[in-house]
Amino acid sequence: MKFIAVSRSRGLSRFPNVLNLKTSAFFFLFVFLFFSAGAVYATPQVVRKDTFLSQLLAARGFETKNTARENAATILKSGIVPESVSDLEDSVTRREALRWMIQSLGLATEAQILSDIDYSVLNLRFSDEKSLSPLEKGCLAVATLMRPPLFKKEAKTFDPTHKLAPDEAKVLIANVRQASRNLKLEIRFAPAPGMELEIYRKGTFSGVPKWRVYVDGFDEKSEVDELQRFFASQGFKMAASNPNYEWRLGSELLEDYARVRRLTALAKDRGKSSRIFSSIKNLNLENQPFYWALLKLDPSYYVMEPIIAPMGIRSLAPLSFMTRISGAQAAINAGFFAITGRNQGAPIGTLKIDKTLVNKPYQGRTSLGWSKDNHAAFGKVSWEGRVQLEAGWLAVNSVNHYVKGNTLVLYTQHYGRSTPHNDQVVEVLVEDGKCLSVNFSGGTPLKPGHYVLAGYGANAAVLAEYLNPGDKVRVEGILNAGDPQWHNMDYIIQAGPSLIRDGKIKVESEGFSAAFLNLRHPRSVIGLTRQGQWVFFVGDGRDGMHSAGFTLQEVASILKGNDMTYALNLDGGGSTQMMIGNNVYNSPSDKRERPLSYGVGAKLRVSQS
Repeated sequence: MKFIAVSRSRGLSRFPNVLNLKTSAFFFLFVFLFFSAGAVYATPQVVRKDTFLSQLLAARGFETKNTARENAATILKSGIVPESVSDLEDSVTRREALRWMIQSLGLATEAQILSDIDYSVLNLRFSDEKSLSPLEKGCLAVATLMRPPLFKKEAKTFDPTHKLAPDEAKVLIANVRQASRNLKLEIRFAPAPGMELEIYRKGTFSGVPKWRVYVDGFDEKSEVDELQRFFASQGFKMAASNPNYEWRLGSELLEDYARVRRLTALAKDRGKSSRIFSSIKNLNLENQPFYWALLKLDPSYYVMEPIIAPMGIRSLAPLSFMTRISGAQAAINAGFFAITGRNQGAPIGTLKIDKTLVNKPYQGRTSLGWSKDNHAAFGKVSWEGRVQLEAGWLAVNSVNHYVKGNTLVLYTQHYGRSTPHNDQVVEVLVEDGKCLSVNFSGGTPLKPGHYVLAGYGANAAVLAEYLNPGDKVRVEGILNAGDPQWHNMDYIIQAGPSLIRDGKIKVESEGFSAAFLNLRHPRSVIGLTRQGQWVFFVGDGRDGMHSAGFTLQEVASILKGNDMTYALNLDGGGSTQMMIGNNVYNSPSDKRERPLSYGVGAKLRVSQS
C-alpha cells in the first residue's frame, strides 16, 4: 500500500493572504471586546478624602503645602474641620463632603439650629432625609438655602453614601470658593401660627482658629484642685477661676484640635461637662461673619408677659426652664440683673407683672410698658412708694430688695417663698388692705394675694408702734407722678438704651459706657413694628467662626430695615438667647444657657389656645 504524505503547511500555503487577514481580524476583535468589557465593568474614578480636604483648604483661602496629605493634616489639626478623619486614602462620600464644607465655612451653628426643622417648612423635598443624622439634616438645609448654594435645592434625593467623582468634587469646591468671598444665608418661615422667623447670616471667618476648653460642674474648690492635677498629669495646663460664683477650669490656647477632643473626652470620663471656644485673629476685618434672628409675633395670637423662675426673682434660671414652666410659645431674655451667688441674683430696673410692681425703676434708662390689649409705651419711669399710718405717710424705699439702714421694704410673692431671714426687722403681713399679723423676725411666708411690709432700723419700731392685726393698711405706688398711661400698664420691663422711637433711629447713652454702645457684642432687642407686631431680635457675637457681634447702631439699622417703629435694647452678652418652642435659635456666647433673672414670653391668647 502506498501512502501519500500531505504537508499541512503546504496545503494551507495556497491561501496565505486569507489566513493573515482572518488572524488579524480575530486578534483585533478580541482586543476590542476585552477593553470594551473592561470599560463597562471598571470601578468609576472617585476622590480620596485627603484630596478633597486639601482642595477644601485651598478653596477657603488658607495657606497650603506641597501634598494633599499635608494639607489634609493641616485642615484637621487646625479644627477648621473639627472631625477626626481616618483612612485618608478612602473615597469621600457625599455626606462627609457636606459636613466638611459646612464646618469649613463656619456654618455648623446654623446647621445645628436647623437640625430639628421640618423640611416641608423650609420648602425642601429630599425623600431620603431620614437617612441623615440631625446635624447632617441641618447641614443639608444650610447647603441648599445659602447663596451661593452648595447643592441644588430642586434635587429629589441626596444619596448620602454616594462617592464623589472628580467632576462633582470640582463643582462643590468651586461653590465653597465662591461662598468664601460672598456668603449669605437668609431663611424665612413660620415656626407656628402667628409667627414669622427670619434667620440671617453673612460672611465667613478668615483666620486660622485656636481653641480653649472650659470644664464645668464643680461644687467644691478641692474638687477643682484634684481635677487640675489630673489634667496636668495628662499634659494639659488648666487654670482655675470662679466667675459668677461657679468654679471652672480653663485650658490654655490649643492649636491641635486632636488635643481638644482628647481634653473633652477626659472631662466626660470624669463626669464633667465642657465647652469649646474658638479664638481667631481675623486678618480680613471686612469679611467677618454675622448672624442674627428676628421673630415677628402677631398680637392677635399672642400676649407678651414677663416670665420668671418659680423660685422667685431673687433666683436665676435658664430661659428654657422659665419658658417651659410658664407655657410660653416663644421667649427672649429681658432686662439686666445683678448676680449675688450661684444661681442667685436680682433684676435691675422696673419690673411689673400683672399690675404688681415687683422691682423699682433704675433712674435714667428706658422702660417698656404694655397692656394685655397691646397698648404699649416706651420711656423713662420714676416711682414713689408710701404706706399710710396714723402718724402720716411713711416712704417705701425698695420693692423685693433688702436695703440696709432705716428702710421700709415691700415684699410680694414674686420675691420667693418667704422674706429674708433677719432678726433685726418687724414684718407686717397684709392681705386685701388689712394687717393679718405683726412678726418680729424675718422669714414670713409669701403667698399669692399677700404682701409684707418689712421695717429695718428705726422703721422697725415705727411699724411695731402703729400697726396691729386687723388694722387697715394702705400702700401706694405711684409711677411717673400718677401718669395714667404708665399706671394702667399690666407689664413693665426696663433695660436700655432705646434704639428706635417713632420709626427713627435714636441711640442715647443712658449712662452706658462707650465700649458697651460702640463695640461689637451679642445683642437682644424687643420692639414693635409699624403694623403692631411684637419683635424679638437676637444677634450673636464673641465667636469668630460664627458671628462677630454688633454695635447698637448696627442693630438699630437692621431693625429699621425690618419696619420697626420702637425698639428697646435688652441685656446682651452671654444672656442673649431666643427660644421658640423647645429650640434655641441662636448660639449663646457662653456656649450654654446662662441663668437669667427673667425673660419675656409670648403666650397664646385665650381665644387661640
